[in-house]
Amino acid sequence: MTDEDAVRAVALDHVESWFDGDASRMGLALHPEYSAMEKITAQDMIEATANGQGRGEDAEDRQISIEISYLMGNTARVTCLSHRYLEVLQLIRTPEGWKVLNGIWQSRANAALLPPGLSEELQCESGSPIPILQANCEGRMPRSAGRRGRRRR
Repeated sequence: MTDEDAVRAVALDHVESWFDGDASRMGLALHPEYSAMEKITAQDMIEATANGQGRGEDAEDRQISIEISYLMGNTARVTCLSHRYLEVLQLIRTPEGWKVLNGIWQSRANAALLPPGLSEELQCESGSPIPILQANCEGRMPRSAGRRGRRRR
């Protein structure tokens, strides 16, 4: 299996497991230090999946599309479109394989179409484009759940 195939498979595991309510599949897709918009940990996401929160948002035709916009060495960036969400995921290669390290998402109902050439930026609800690898929609640097303490300014 190529890296591209493996990255695509993990992104699909992440999206499909949410709508299927398959917490063990979600757990396999997420890195232990996963965070989403600095508020949701891997355990939060796995528990929400187990509770079936995504099942209530499921549709017969999920319309899942996965675009790999960056893949080099041990990192990848993937954009996932489904009937419900626009998600941008960052993945890293681990000894166990590719894992989703963090994600940014918004409801497709609120998502503006991205202009051509801005595949590396996500249009936040505030209307300002934010570079995906540098900040989330609140403008703060993403940090892993394992790193606590003071930040330099």
